[in-house]
Amino acid sequence: MIAGTMGMAGAPVASASETTSVKPVEITGCLQQGPVAKEYLLTTSDGTTWGVNERDMYMNNYVGHTVTVTGDVMRPTPDERKDGGAHHYLRAQDLVVESESCQR
Repeated sequence: MIAGTMGMAGAPVASASETTSVKPVEITGCLQQGPVAKEYLLTTSDGTTWGVNERDMYMNNYVGHTVTVTGDVMRPTPDERKDGGAHHYLRAQDLVVESESCQR
């Protein structure tokens, strides 16, 4: 019983931007720089904008490209909601370049 309780003491606390999807999703659209470093906006062909958070993927190399991003849907923090521009949020796991330019 004590060992089980001690194991929980070291468990991380979920942040406000915790992941909400069980299965990764794929979103294709035009990648643009977001309001802060390592955050991007991905606008789909239907006009939906996704806020994309990445870690060590060097997505800045693909700004202005049409890409497919695979990742987990996240709940936005109050700051992310306030920064505006995005309807949904995604934590990127993978990126595939579909075109080196955005279709307008």
